[in-house]
Amino acid sequence: MQLYKIKSPWPRRLVITVLAYLSTLSLARVISLNGEGIVYFGGKYFGYNLSSILLFAITAWMLKRFFMLKDKRLRQISTIGGILLGMAIVYGGYAHYANNIFSSVSETVLQLFLIMGISACTTPACAELFQLPDRIQSWYASRQEKQPAGRFHTFMASHHYCYFLLMWGILMLSYIPVFLSQWPGNFVFDAKYQLREVCNNSYSTHHPLLHTLLMGKAYQLGLRAGNVSAGYQLYTLLQMLILTSAFAYLLLYFYKKGVPRCIRTGVLLWFALFPMHSAFAISATKDVLCAAFFLYYGIFLFRLLVDREKFAWQSCVGMILAGVLLGLLRNNAIYAIMASGIIVLLFLKPLKSKVMFLITLTAVLLLHSLCSRGLILYAHAYSPDTQREMMCVPLQCMARVASYRKAELDPALYEEICMYIQEEDIPGYNPYLADSVKNNANERLLRSNKLNFFKLWLKVGLQFPDEYLESFITNTMGYWYPLNQGVYVSADIAFYHTLIETEYEIIKRDYFPLVTDYYNYLFYHINYRNIPILGYLFRNAPYIWLLVLTLLWSILRKRYRLLLWGMLPLMYLGTCFLGPMAALRYIYCLIVCAPLLLHGLTSPCAKQR
Repeated sequence: MQLYKIKSPWPRRLVITVLAYLSTLSLARVISLNGEGIVYFGGKYFGYNLSSILLFAITAWMLKRFFMLKDKRLRQISTIGGILLGMAIVYGGYAHYANNIFSSVSETVLQLFLIMGISACTTPACAELFQLPDRIQSWYASRQEKQPAGRFHTFMASHHYCYFLLMWGILMLSYIPVFLSQWPGNFVFDAKYQLREVCNNSYSTHHPLLHTLLMGKAYQLGLRAGNVSAGYQLYTLLQMLILTSAFAYLLLYFYKKGVPRCIRTGVLLWFALFPMHSAFAISATKDVLCAAFFLYYGIFLFRLLVDREKFAWQSCVGMILAGVLLGLLRNNAIYAIMASGIIVLLFLKPLKSKVMFLITLTAVLLLHSLCSRGLILYAHAYSPDTQREMMCVPLQCMARVASYRKAELDPALYEEICMYIQEEDIPGYNPYLADSVKNNANERLLRSNKLNFFKLWLKVGLQFPDEYLESFITNTMGYWYPLNQGVYVSADIAFYHTLIETEYEIIKRDYFPLVTDYYNYLFYHINYRNIPILGYLFRNAPYIWLLVLTLLWSILRKRYRLLLWGMLPLMYLGTCFLGPMAALRYIYCLIVCAPLLLHGLTSPCAKQR
């Protein structure tokens, strides 16, 4: 709507007032879904307090600025971003609080109006966000020209490895206190299952074999020395060293690119002091090493695509090694590398760059395949039940129908569903977690009768498409719902100690009680969610929306090489959407790339430089 062409201010003011009020009312309606009831004053939270007035005023102010924009492309891209955010808030709210989105035609129509109402706020908000990088870039360019010329800067400029070692040392030292307080490491998640494979000398490829072997070698070294806990600490220290080296490499890249010192300092402090990073650094989960090599690979790819850097042989080797290790440390990462690589090859120009990237990608895929096969032969590993993992989304869809709509389901179809899913597991269907359904699914039948399984899945889906869609929404909403809450919606970072249940257990000790109280308060008692503002950074949604808005901005400003780089995290996120739940640790590799995304947004492009 080109209201800036209307000379009289009153029509514009009337439209802005109506839209701002509808936006406030729509958000109140979504918030009121928490079961407290709906009142005529706009909902429990917005009807009687200052929040509704503040939201109305801010929305009106943003709408006024939005309608005065003359940049048609900016208005269009902002509208896309605003509608996506509006859909996330509305459908996420219904899924989270009501667990019933498409209950009726009237409710579906209401949801469309709510999306439009909330988009009246989120669309101008996106426009404001999309204009921020343009304002920052001029400041960024001026700061680049004013780099300090002291002895320290002169020395570091000619000895980059010293800057890398300095950053690496600072980050490593910042994580030592939490390591001592949780010595020999935070033994959580799947670690006990992996070490059981080591103790039983029976390895599987269910978890990344390289990660299991690294943990196992440290454990076995301690076993030979008579102290498995002391041996296991070697794995934790190795993981800390690798993760902090990736952070240090990112800071070195920023230093070489002339990123202003205040930004580099902020990134250093974020990595060093934000408790999420130190908590993950000592946690026994494959996601941490995956994040380290994802960041390494992401930086190399950024240099190749966005910076258009001509790689020396060392950089090519580094990128190939990072890609291979990334694929070996997260089973789904290799699919993200492959899918994003194909997209890059389709659109990358010129031909010379395309050929170089093709060679690099081919080397990554071939070496990964060879190394993966070599590890399997070395450990005599077997392939476990994989069909259940691959089919967790279809299984979750059918379990939802069997659980919620059994009365309407054809008994023959229900019996056929129970051939694949244990009937006793159906009442325990969890909208946010597929493990309760897939863990006991019929692996043998899924493997031998896959075609009939998909026919059943399609037959049930055609009868209950709303339940299938709701199943996917509830299972993935932890990634994209901006107002998410709850354990399963965005699984927690945890501090606890699992047992291998063998003769030689890893014993946890506290060598730094001062730090232990602080970290236990945050992670053992799960209080980090209650920290104002910072608590929101422990959720998935901010980082996912940072990625989405960055991709939209790259389309807006025609920074297509940044868009191509964004295919790597986007394809990885796509593989996570096919997983059993929306855990924070699954996307930790995207979280550590947040500074690189912000750098792509705020740094001037090659022409501007």
